Amino acid sequence: MRTPFEYLRPATPHEAVVMKARYGAQAQFWAGGTDLMLAWRQGRVAFDYCIDLGFLPGIDGIACEDEWIRIGAMTTLDDLDRASSRGSLLEVLGGTARLMCTPQTRTIATVGGNLCYAAPSADLSPLLIVLDAEAVITGSTGQRAIAIAEFAQAPNKTALADDEILVEVRIPIPTGRQEACYRRIARTSVDIALTGVAVALTLDGEGRIGQARIALGAVAPFPLRSQATEKMLEGTVLAGVDGALLVAAGERAAADARPISDLRASADYRRQMVRVLTRRAIEQAVGKLMREVA
Repeated sequence: MRTPFEYLRPATPHEAVVMKARYGAQAQFWAGGTDLMLAWRQGRVAFDYCIDLGFLPGIDGIACEDEWIRIGAMTTLDDLDRASSRGSLLEVLGGTARLMCTPQTRTIATVGGNLCYAAPSADLSPLLIVLDAEAVITGSTGQRAIAIAEFAQAPNKTALADDEILVEVRIPIPTGRQEACYRRIARTSVDIALTGVAVALTLDGEGRIGQARIALGAVAPFPLRSQATEKMLEGTVLAGVDGALLVAAGERAAADARPISDLRASADYRRQMVRVLTRRAIEQAVGKLMREVA
């Protein structure tokens, strides 16, 4: 059953967190509302106060600086898509945004909302994890930053306290050659991911893979890194990433997955897709790097 709520419109981030601290679990933040509205209509969530973040200054837009790419939490997925021409990092982020929901929904859905809803199948989270992105959080006592890898803690639960909001995602600019990609499988082009795999590979000064990052989505309560798979790749020359290594990497990543069976797919199918998508994502990232150094 749907319950009524009072609509609140804070003028500043500080006012927003003060409101949330005052009402606690009785209040919900509203970003784009694409997930929250559906849950409310279906009676899966109830709240007495809706705090609209859509009018807060300074927490949307994309800025490219010397050390960081900064993405405001209220930046829409469509904004992210439109920024694809502004460098390789934003190209892969924009490409991932295009995989998410319908074009109409992307004009409303926000980066911050996608992260804060903390769905295990979220597409942005695995990619941001492999890019070593950080969440910038504002609360009643000040500001802090944590790794995106630590942000989602369980389905629909994040590291945010009651009096905190996500204001920005920042991504470090790599100092060496880096390529990243995200591969996923879904029932339809606009459905949520059944399985997703993100990969980022960075070359060292000798042309080897100096740093590897691999993250899995929709196969655990929250997106997780496959650190054992990363170690298999690190120290390898690009030409050494052959079929045998790709198969081994896929097997290792599948072993780290913790999928469940639900109405969309079985656990066995999801684990098999981790094998396939890990191989494809690594192969794609390696191919991009080889074209750069050729």
